[in-house]
Amino acid sequence: MTSLEVRAEIIKLARVLDRNPEHLLFLAETPAADIRRLREATHEHLFDGDRARFRRIATATKLLPTRLAASIAEKSFAPVFLARIAGEMPADRAIEIAQRMNTRLLADVTLELDPRSVGPILHGMPVSVVRAVALELLHRAEHIAMGLFVGYLSDRAIREVLVAIADEEDLLRIGLFIEARERIPTLVGMLSKERLRRMVKLSQDEAKDLWAPVVALMAQVDPVAQRTLGDMVAEQGDESLTRLMHRCQAEELWPSILPVIARMSPDKQAALLRLEALAEPDVLTGIFTAVQEHGLQRTMLPLIATMAVDDVVAAAGAVGEEQLVRLFNAAESAQLVPQLLAMADELDDQERSWLAAVAAAMPEALQDRFTTEVDRAQLWLPLFDIAAAIPHDARAGLAGAVRRIAAARPELVEQLAELAESRGLADLAAEARAATG
Repeated sequence: MTSLEVRAEIIKLARVLDRNPEHLLFLAETPAADIRRLREATHEHLFDGDRARFRRIATATKLLPTRLAASIAEKSFAPVFLARIAGEMPADRAIEIAQRMNTRLLADVTLELDPRSVGPILHGMPVSVVRAVALELLHRAEHIAMGLFVGYLSDRAIREVLVAIADEEDLLRIGLFIEARERIPTLVGMLSKERLRRMVKLSQDEAKDLWAPVVALMAQVDPVAQRTLGDMVAEQGDESLTRLMHRCQAEELWPSILPVIARMSPDKQAALLRLEALAEPDVLTGIFTAVQEHGLQRTMLPLIATMAVDDVVAAAGAVGEEQLVRLFNAAESAQLVPQLLAMADELDDQERSWLAAVAAAMPEALQDRFTTEVDRAQLWLPLFDIAAAIPHDARAGLAGAVRRIAAARPELVEQLAELAESRGLADLAAEARAATG
């Protein structure tokens, strides 16, 4: 679970407990799933008390005409009691009564509901009622409650509510608290590109503090939408990308944003790689630590399935040598180089070509250091697998490093030479043997 999910769960738990979220920050290191289970258990404890009594009241409403039952409900019961009664009623009866009640009271009741106990009621509620209550909740800025109920509404109801919500800022704030994450791709698919672009643009306003909701949205959509949204962020310019880098570092959002960056278009990735912010030690360390801790090594081979090797070479060539050295330093510090090479057996031909293209784009000095890392981790075989995909004239740095290491460690000469020959790398085999010749 990411820090974004943990933060959202803390806020939702604070709502149930009627506490300031800051009072629950001691839970910041707790897995989001555990906080959610605590919230749900708390809700169940609060609702289970006197359940038999509320079930009897719900049963009694069957004896009353719908209009009378609605009138009694409005005049005689507090919203919290109505919520508990609704949880014990058949869905069709609850819907009939709800349609007779005023919107403000329905909104009050909604805030007291445990959506899990009234799922069929929510799904079957007429769209006009859902829309009216949603707008009332929106007027009260009840974004948390609106997010909790998304998973229980019909697609038609959600579409109508999306149309009714004019301000994209509200959509972002609601999105952060949507529990039915599997519905987010569908919701985003209901929005026009113009609305999505306005969302991205809103994130540029630091006063609104919307970066976290935007990143959360991008992290939950399908790969095609991730590329669209990631490219939209990049289209805002270098200043926007720099703010994104700094915010991700400050709020530990790298696990959420890195898969999005991996799916951006090659030209947008190249623009990001040229950023000065990406050469900052703290930013680089944050990125590579997230890659290591969250197992994102393979995810960060950008656009493996669709990106041509020529695109990779072009993107790498657009980055200055100094920045490549800084990037390599950070990767080296995070022990990412041996981890990537250790995955070589799992990579397909396209993926190996991509990794080879990156290695070929390195300056000779970096290829030499890269090979030193390989020797330290005893990963010569996967290195030669990757080297086989690098054009002969682009292997100068690797060849020099193989010769240097063979000269320093004569016992490795035949092993390196035979491994190189087994992969069709006669030039590297010759370099190994020449070291002692």
